[in-house]
Amino acid sequence: MKKLLVLILAVVMIAAAAVSCATKPAGDADTTKEPATEAPATEAPATETPTEAPTEAPTEAPTEAPTEVPAPEYTIPYVTDGLVALFEGSYNTKRGQDLNTELWEDLTGNGNDIDFMLGDSAGWSAKGLEISAARIEFPEELFDLINGEEFTVEYSISDLVVTGVNFATLLNVLPNDQFALFIRNSNGAIEFKTSPSNSRPQKAGVGFDSVNDKTIAVTFKLGDKIRLYSDGELLSEVDAKDTLQATSTFFIGHNDPNKSYDATVRSIRFYDRALTAEELAANAQAVGTLKAGS
Repeated sequence: MKKLLVLILAVVMIAAAAVSCATKPAGDADTTKEPATEAPATEAPATETPTEAPTEAPTEAPTEAPTEVPAPEYTIPYVTDGLVALFEGSYNTKRGQDLNTELWEDLTGNGNDIDFMLGDSAGWSAKGLEISAARIEFPEELFDLINGEEFTVEYSISDLVVTGVNFATLLNVLPNDQFALFIRNSNGAIEFKTSPSNSRPQKAGVGFDSVNDKTIAVTFKLGDKIRLYSDGELLSEVDAKDTLQATSTFFIGHNDPNKSYDATVRSIRFYDRALTAEELAANAQAVGTLKAGS
C-alpha cells in the first residue's frame, strides 16, 4: 500500500512538471535580464548637394576702342615741289574744316601745326581764320627754313582792314624784325625788312591793293635776290647778301595798336626754295580750292 502511494505521488509530480513545461513559451528569454537595446541606426552623413560654380551672366564681347575716322583723301592744288608747310583757311585740319579747332594742321604731314587759342581776336569761318589785332605764333621748326639760304613764304588774306596807327604788319619776327612783311601807312607801301646787310624790297602806293584778296609772297635765295610778289607779279627785288638770322618768335598778325589789322587768313605756304613767278601765279589761283576727294 505504501508503495502504491509513493508511486501515485511520483506520477502526480511528473504530470505537474509536464504541465509546467507545456505552459512556458519555448525559447522565452530570461525575464531577469534587461532586454537588449538596438543601437540606433546611424544614418550616413547627409552629403551636401555639390554646389555648382556660379555661372557669370553672359557678357557681350568687349567693345573695341573706337578707331579714329580716317582722314578723307585730298589733293593739294598748289605746287608741291619743296612744300614744307601748308595752312589752309577753308580746310584747317586733315579731316576738313573744323570751326572749333585750336590746332591749325599742316596739311603736308610734316607736323608744323599751329597751336593757338580761339577767342575774340581769332575765330574760324567757312572761308578761313578771322583775326582782329591778333598775334598767332608759328612753330619754332619754321625758323630753320627762314634762316636758310633759300625759301618762299606766301600769305593770302581777304577782308583786310588796317587798324594800326603806322603799319599793318602781316608777318613778323620779334624782337629783331629780321622777318617783317608790312604795309607802311604813310606812303601806302608794301615792304619787306630783313637783316641789316640786305636792302628792303618795297613798292609805294600799292600796299593795300597788293595784299587784300591777293597772295603776297617773299622769295629769298642767298647770293641771288629777295623778291616781293603779288599774285605772281613782281613788285620789287634786291640783292640777298646775307641770311636772315631771325630769332625768338615768328608770328601772324600783330596785337600792337601801332601795327595791327583785321583780316581773314585764307592760306599760308612755306617752301624750301625760291618759287618762280609762274608758280606763284598758279598758287594764287588755287587758293580756296582744296576739297576732300579733289
